[in-house]
Amino acid sequence: MKSHLRSAIPLFIALGVTILFNVVLIGWWGFWVIFPWIGGWVTVGNIMAKFKKGKKKDFGRRLSILMISPVFLVFLGLLQRENLQLEQCVFYIAAGLFTRVLIHYAIAKILGPLIWGRGFCGWACWTAAFLEWLPIKENNPVPKKYTYIRYPVLLISILIPALFIQMGYDYYNLHIAGDTGAALQLHKFHQLIWFLTGNGIYYLTAIPFAFAFKKKRAFCKIACPVSLVMKLQTRIALIKRKPTGEKCTECGSCNKNCPMDIDVMSYLKNRKKVTSTECILCDMCVNVCPEKAIK
Repeated sequence: MKSHLRSAIPLFIALGVTILFNVVLIGWWGFWVIFPWIGGWVTVGNIMAKFKKGKKKDFGRRLSILMISPVFLVFLGLLQRENLQLEQCVFYIAAGLFTRVLIHYAIAKILGPLIWGRGFCGWACWTAAFLEWLPIKENNPVPKKYTYIRYPVLLISILIPALFIQMGYDYYNLHIAGDTGAALQLHKFHQLIWFLTGNGIYYLTAIPFAFAFKKKRAFCKIACPVSLVMKLQTRIALIKRKPTGEKCTECGSCNKNCPMDIDVMSYLKNRKKVTSTECILCDMCVNVCPEKAIK
């Protein structure tokens, strides 16, 4: 019973955040959809994992990330016309507007990682939600030289909206004017175009990368700019995987199965926490360790 209550912590946190935003900060009914749905499915994934063994324990997490994705893609993206991509954040910041998009970034990718590191990548990323289910059995490591491509991609993601602003794209007035009538429809149309374009580029890049490198999360290692936004916080995050005290036999299962190519075994051998900024808290290393040497 206590174990199931611990698994439900994400749901309790989600309900608390929902109440905070509706009662204290921003009263929007959509928060009652978003946060409980995310926290609820993370809880479901945690509970499902308890009834399976080894690699099969990961089914719960993969189901969670898949079921969470409609909140971002369908509810926020298509129905609410909110684009949660990095480019949209640049527009809002440049326009001096604080919106639900920036709330998402603040919680999931700026402040949240101080607690759970890159847990968003492992449990809620809508791009990875589909990559996780690709029919790829291999988990080949990505050569380190390719991982630096993320940095120019991050720069490009910032420069593209900056270029539009420089060319006269007045996002502030477009947003403000979008409060009523035809202007509202125009604003939502612009939001939808950016949403479809940004996500389309991600998927059209991520899926070929997965098959080319024979690794589901190759895109995360090579071209995802958002991963860099969370790196510094992840280094000092509160929640980290760490040794249990059981002796590591250096079987290599953790390293072989880590989707982010982390040398988990070296941390275990030295009895240290996993401080790699690539860790997405997927728990694959925990699931496959035959000695239960990591938690």
